[in-house]
Amino acid sequence: MKNIAIVGGGLAGLTCAHALQQRGIPSIVFEAESGAGGRCDAAAYLLGPDVYTDTFRLAASLGLEHDLLEIQPIAGQFYKGRIYHHRVSSVTGLLGFKGLNIADKTLLSRMAYFLARYSAKLDLHHPERGVSLDDETTAGFVKRELSQNILNYVAGPLISTLFYYSSEETSRLLYLNIAKYMYNIRMFTIRGGIGRIADRLAQGVTIEQGRRVESIVGDGAGYLVNGRAFSDVVLAVPGTAVLGIGGVDDLLDAQDREFFANCKYGRAVAVTVEATRPLDRCYALSIPRVERRHAAAIVHHDFIDPSTTATGHHVTIIGGGDSVTAEQLLHDFAHIYRVTPHEFTWREWTSAMPKFPPGRFREVASFVSRHRRPGLSFCGDYLLGPFIEAAVTTGLTAAKHCKN
Repeated sequence: MKNIAIVGGGLAGLTCAHALQQRGIPSIVFEAESGAGGRCDAAAYLLGPDVYTDTFRLAASLGLEHDLLEIQPIAGQFYKGRIYHHRVSSVTGLLGFKGLNIADKTLLSRMAYFLARYSAKLDLHHPERGVSLDDETTAGFVKRELSQNILNYVAGPLISTLFYYSSEETSRLLYLNIAKYMYNIRMFTIRGGIGRIADRLAQGVTIEQGRRVESIVGDGAGYLVNGRAFSDVVLAVPGTAVLGIGGVDDLLDAQDREFFANCKYGRAVAVTVEATRPLDRCYALSIPRVERRHAAAIVHHDFIDPSTTATGHHVTIIGGGDSVTAEQLLHDFAHIYRVTPHEFTWREWTSAMPKFPPGRFREVASFVSRHRRPGLSFCGDYLLGPFIEAAVTTGLTAAKHCKN
């Protein structure tokens, strides 16, 4: 009889537990914090069902399909002290980016050429197909093949507003996998917040909250997790936390230990303020790094989900990096919108998004193809890409590995 221990109650672990429950396989989710969900509630929107296929299927299975709201694809761009708006789902929208001259706009068509040339290798769910493109940074690729301005005002902000780290530390494969959808993107949210996916998942599975797993030991064909016997173990913690669990070192070979030692995440800080009125008519304001601000994006929740206006106008300022502070983000917000908030809350994620520098997808492909001790599986966005879809997809994959 199978009984599965899932270590980590973020979106990946909860998805895995839900998928196992659907197949009649019992599991227990061990969550170190007092509440499950991990970083799920930090997300403001989903990319469309043609991109986030597994996430939309999961939402439907949880009865949330009628709470999906499509977001108008209107984004803001901060350029030389002013705010401009454009549609992100069209070529004409890209042509409206400030900071681009005629030559830059002509070069944008060259991006379509690269996407067509590499189309067979670009698959968000199967990045291993594109490992031959995992050889240089986004910054290096865009500067060489397009222009510095396109990097500054298109490619760079796309990376920093989605993942809160820079194009200098991001593989061109990740950028190309995103750019594939830029010309026809659709965005959605769930009424009441993306965190409702994790909340609904948590209601249907067995979770032991506030229970940190201190040790995992191989015991015959099974495992002892904090001294309790299980047939299988799924590690659903961030990649940087795997080797910190006692006994895991002994379950991995040298290559796997090196893989986790090389796993890196970007830090992010988010400050949420309450405004007395709507401050902008876009889902998010992108702030290019060349503007020399600490904030990477300012998210307008009442534009994304109008139902939130019943409790006020919520705005979240987000910045990434090892030293960014809430005070710096508030200063940027006040400078841009000429509003000084008197009340705010803030949150720090030391492991906000997994990083995929050049070569990392190649390491991931090697990791997922290796054989290891039966009954030991892994899931998390560090195995696919820094997306909600990656957490969901790898959670489903881990559940498939726990066979009867």
